[in-house]
Amino acid sequence: EKYLNPQKLKQHVLRSEKLRSILEHYAKESGTPLKQMERQARAIIDEIGLDRNMAIIRWCGIAITAIGKRICDGFYVNSASMANVRKDMGKCPVLYLPSHRSYMDFILMSYICYYYDIEIPGIAAGMDFHSMFGMGTMLRKTGAFFMRRSFSNDELYWDIFREYMYALVANYHIGVEFFIEGTRSRNFKALVPKIGLLSMALLPYFTGEVPDVMIVPVSVAYERVLEEQLFVYELLGVPKPKESTKGFFKALKIIDERFGKMFLDFGEPISVKEFLGHDSAQRMQRAGVGGHLQKLNRQEVELVKQLANEIIYQQQRRIVISTFNLLSLYYASQLYAQRSVTLDELARGVLHLKRIFEQLGAHVSTTPSSIKADVIDAVEIHSNILHFATGRLQFTPMAAKQLAEQIDVKRLKAHALCPQTMAVAVPMLALQLYINPCMFWLARPAYLLLAALKEQKNQQKQSTDISYDASLCALHAHVTTMDALFQHEFIIESNREAAEFETHLQLLLDERVVEVETSGRINVQDNECSHVILAALAPFLCLYYQLVVTLRKIPLELEFSNKELLVRVQQHVEQLLQQPGASASHVHPYCLALDNLNIAIYALIQRGYLVKSRDSGQMKIASTPGKCLRELETQLLEYCQLMPFAQYSTAANQQAQFHIAKL
Repeated sequence: EKYLNPQKLKQHVLRSEKLRSILEHYAKESGTPLKQMERQARAIIDEIGLDRNMAIIRWCGIAITAIGKRICDGFYVNSASMANVRKDMGKCPVLYLPSHRSYMDFILMSYICYYYDIEIPGIAAGMDFHSMFGMGTMLRKTGAFFMRRSFSNDELYWDIFREYMYALVANYHIGVEFFIEGTRSRNFKALVPKIGLLSMALLPYFTGEVPDVMIVPVSVAYERVLEEQLFVYELLGVPKPKESTKGFFKALKIIDERFGKMFLDFGEPISVKEFLGHDSAQRMQRAGVGGHLQKLNRQEVELVKQLANEIIYQQQRRIVISTFNLLSLYYASQLYAQRSVTLDELARGVLHLKRIFEQLGAHVSTTPSSIKADVIDAVEIHSNILHFATGRLQFTPMAAKQLAEQIDVKRLKAHALCPQTMAVAVPMLALQLYINPCMFWLARPAYLLLAALKEQKNQQKQSTDISYDASLCALHAHVTTMDALFQHEFIIESNREAAEFETHLQLLLDERVVEVETSGRINVQDNECSHVILAALAPFLCLYYQLVVTLRKIPLELEFSNKELLVRVQQHVEQLLQQPGASASHVHPYCLALDNLNIAIYALIQRGYLVKSRDSGQMKIASTPGKCLRELETQLLEYCQLMPFAQYSTAANQQAQFHIAKL
């Protein structure tokens, strides 16, 4: 009886002074009897509230163990980081914030907590799971509490959910788990953090009810993600299937496939009190304020945003880079240079990349002593994407006819892509998904390398030397410009830019990619390391360039919706991919990916190149001085032209088209 159980937690919320004042406020405002408001509140809390049944938890554990042994090569946990988290538990409430790449994330998290004898946290889950027959009840009894995807204009629901979240953090004895990205990242990159739930979870701290909150960033990585094929299709516009119990059992056919290793690492716990350095007197003033009046001020919102960015940063730092991540990165760089790759070359290239990533601070799972066996195993696990033929690695071809049977192009969210385009795009996008986790480490080195290439080109036009410091300042300015352009693409903001600039410059110097003479002259070498780093950034440059090219064709006075713009871009890219000379147009199948196009569109809105109406959602090209799309197009084209590939980024498309022709 020392702790509240789930039912007593609900009663605690219903009987609280704060909820009482909320209900009185809405009863008075709407003219509804207080008793009726209380019944509504009870129904909402019953819809939201978690439950716990140890028998169901144990049976789920047995089922996960059985399925895991069938499809996985093991769950790998950093036991040292787990011990580090355990030693600080019990002093204050704990928030577990995992990265989100798969539905497997919360299952794996609960399983590992149970294994290490840590209370399974209360898990925020969407209402789409609640409506699944049988599954909703099972998830609730294993610790899930449910929230609507959108609270719309239902202010009562919003306030009751906030009070329940408040009690869960301040008065319940278990940790709380939610995904700060809000949804699964279908492109395996970190998404811009959503601060709504985090702000709610921190209210007990801001009101002084708890002395501190401990946040544990959790990094979950997969050698092969269970929803891989589904994500690729969704990126190309195939509608997401509705969650259902029937769909769940249908998905169990995956037990006949291999998914390799799964990795889980707990980051260094973050003390909210230490991170925010918040004024305790101001916190105490909030304590008696009703929930419907509780709001964070502008300064506190900015602090929460900084905290959210730090959580995303720490999640990415500890995500394990697998052999297939490195293999995909190396293979893509060779494709762009139109080189085929043998097993020996792959093994050597992967080991070289392992050294580079470890120098940057990444955790890499590759074992040097068994590198060839690791490479062969990684290719076998991903045989749906790549395979060895006549001793060389190549794409596993997809038949356009097969895709036409699987996908109803009329239901695609944007442009109705033809099966031939889909057959080219699917394997390329699948490969890119496994390159994307590397971008946390390679985005800024790529910016720096492009800056060095640009400065080298500028200096070749000048006869006079400049100082060493001036060259470094010029490089730093270029990196800052690209950081601003891609700030929503790669979530790497952390106030560590100066130190990281030095680290990345040292890497390029060590790899003999860049040389900065004492006279200030910059020399860039065209070698394997430079190819890999630039190849990693190439698809993103292509995507932003093709988006801007498409926008430039739209009349300035014309308004258009987000979907209309997506259709225009996909039509434009599809036409380029079908042309024999597509390589000269700087195009890549990744330019068809809807999630990434939406991120790029959002970035252009935030940067002021596009204006979006809050009421209608319609967009138009901005006429603001200094926000000229032509200048942005020129800038992106210049970066694209600095890429040293013989035929830019479409060699892979041509190889895929060759296989389609054979089929």
